[in-house]
Amino acid sequence: MLLSEVIDAPSSTNFAWFGCAWAFVLAYTLDLGFRGTSEKFPQAAVWLFRATWLTLTGLLAYRGLILNDIPINGAGEILLSIAWGFAGLSIFLDLVFDHRLPVWLVSVLTAACIFLAEWMSIAPAPVQHTGRPLIIIHVGTAILAYGILVAQALNAVAYLLQDRALAKRKFGGIYSILPSLVPMDKIGTQLMGAVVWILGISLIIGGADWIQSSLNLIKLPKLIFALITWIGCLILIIQRRRHQMSSARFARISLLILIPALIALWLSLPASPK
Repeated sequence: MLLSEVIDAPSSTNFAWFGCAWAFVLAYTLDLGFRGTSEKFPQAAVWLFRATWLTLTGLLAYRGLILNDIPINGAGEILLSIAWGFAGLSIFLDLVFDHRLPVWLVSVLTAACIFLAEWMSIAPAPVQHTGRPLIIIHVGTAILAYGILVAQALNAVAYLLQDRALAKRKFGGIYSILPSLVPMDKIGTQLMGAVVWILGISLIIGGADWIQSSLNLIKLPKLIFALITWIGCLILIIQRRRHQMSSARFARISLLILIPALIALWLSLPASPK
């Protein structure tokens, strides 16, 4: 069963998910494949990327309204929500901070997430209305924090590539389309600071729920890995803002911190219905 077929929606909805994925692939092609031939193609890629993200937003909102819940009830839905989150964050960074992550990179990763969500063929778990809205905040803030970490991972990879290019005096090819080091370093620090606050809120709510549920051992591993992620982000941001860590090392450790975050996310996935 495809993810988009779980809900009772018109058949056109089934094609909409794939339509979004292929639109992101087209944005990737326009930004990377035709770069250098004309400046119109990269600019068209930017606007196509933004329009497709708005379409994806509408599809997720439509799904949430039908389920009467936020679309995080299955592995596929969570993957779509994270893809939507870091793609939206890249647009926010571009419009607010004038810092544009490589459109081709964000586009191809977002498309891959959508294709993977469909390929996984995981139906969402039955919606359970527990009457505890704080748990929705806990889950939502955790997914938002992990989405920001993914965006920072992309930013870190771009920083390390550009740093390596400058060290070896390489200025052509892929290196010519990457942002400069200073704004990437600044944005990386801001993103990591946002993760500390947002994931901290999620941990407080999740920890309170864990205590209230008589210290449920099933929830403990997820909280431990989320706590490891939060502590790692906190130490990293403190050292960076005190100038006790180089920008390149900050980028490398940002990638390592993504590992416990992904483990915590995996442990949070609902069990597949049998």
